[in-house]
Amino acid sequence: MKPRSAAFLCLIMVSCGIRSGRRFEAINTDGMRWFKGNTHAHAREGESDTSVEAVGKWYRDHGYQFLVITDHSTVTFPETLAGLADSTFLAIPGEEITGTADGKDLEINGLNVLDAVPPQNDSTLTAVLQKCVDAVRRQKGVPVINHPNYQWRLDRAVISTVERCGLFEVYNAFPGVGNEGDSGHPGLEQVWDSLLTSGKRIYGIAADDGHAYTRFSPDLSNPGRAWVMVRARRLDAEEIVKNLDSGLFYSSTGVVIEDIRIRPRRIEIAIRKTGGREAAVEFIGSGGRVLAATTDNPAVYDLGPEDVYVRARILDADGSRAWVQPVFVVR
Repeated sequence: MKPRSAAFLCLIMVSCGIRSGRRFEAINTDGMRWFKGNTHAHAREGESDTSVEAVGKWYRDHGYQFLVITDHSTVTFPETLAGLADSTFLAIPGEEITGTADGKDLEINGLNVLDAVPPQNDSTLTAVLQKCVDAVRRQKGVPVINHPNYQWRLDRAVISTVERCGLFEVYNAFPGVGNEGDSGHPGLEQVWDSLLTSGKRIYGIAADDGHAYTRFSPDLSNPGRAWVMVRARRLDAEEIVKNLDSGLFYSSTGVVIEDIRIRPRRIEIAIRKTGGREAAVEFIGSGGRVLAATTDNPAVYDLGPEDVYVRARILDADGSRAWVQPVFVVR
C-alpha cells in the first residue's frame, strides 16, 4: 500500500470512530486538587518498630496529606492521631482483614471502615475474598485487594470473580511480594491488563505496606516508597476514598504528574521534570499491548478505532514509576 493511501485509510478509520460516538469516559475534575496519601501502613506494637503517633508524624512530615493505618484485625481511628491532624493532614480509619480457605490466606484493606472486621473463613479463596469485600461494603467502606502475588496467594481467576471491588495493589513496596512475577507467575501489570481486557473495571494502587520506621534498608519494609495521588475537591475521608474507588488517582514510586486531562478523544499527561531528565511514557491497551510510546511532555494519546481502555505507565531514568489509571471507551 502506498504511504498516501495508508494515511488516508487511517484518517477514515479515525473519522469512523468519531462518527460512531466513541469517546473516552471522563469525570468532571474542575476544582479538584491532588492529595498525596498512603493506603497501607502498620503501626501498632507487634506490627511495626515504633508507635502509631510516630508513624503518623513520619508521613505528615514527609509531605503526605492523608494516611490509612491498616493493622490486622483492628481499626486505627482518626482520634488516635488527633494531635497530628489539621487542615493539611488527614487520618482515615482502616484495617487489614484476613481471610482463610483450606489453609491458604488472603488479605484485603478496608478503607474508612467503622468497626473491625474479624477474620473470614470459607471453603474457597473466591468465597473468602467475597466475604471480606462484602463486610467492608456493609460498613460503606472501600475494599482493596492487597499484594496478590505475595506467596502467590491470589491469581487472576480468583480476582476476576469478586464483585463490588475495583481496587487492587498493582505495586506493594514490601520486599519480596512478587510484584513483577516470576517464571511461573505473571507480574501484576500483566494480571491487571488481563482483567481489564476481560471487561473488569479495576484500578491499581501503589502502597508502602510499611512496618519499619526506625531503620532504613532495601530489605526492610520502610515508608515513602509507593503512594497514591488522589484528585478531590477537599481533604475529606469520604471524598478521598470515594474518588479512589472511582479511579480518580494515579499511583507512583517517585514520578510526579502535574496534570492528567481526559478529552473525549484524547489523553494528555503532563509530567514534572526532575533534574532535566525525560520520562518515558507508554500508553497500554487491551491485552497489555503498548499502543504508543513517547518522551514528549505532555504525553498525548488520541483515541484509536479499536481501543477499549487505555492506561499509561511512566518510567523515569532513575527507575521510579507511575501508573495512570485506565480510561474506558464508551459510546
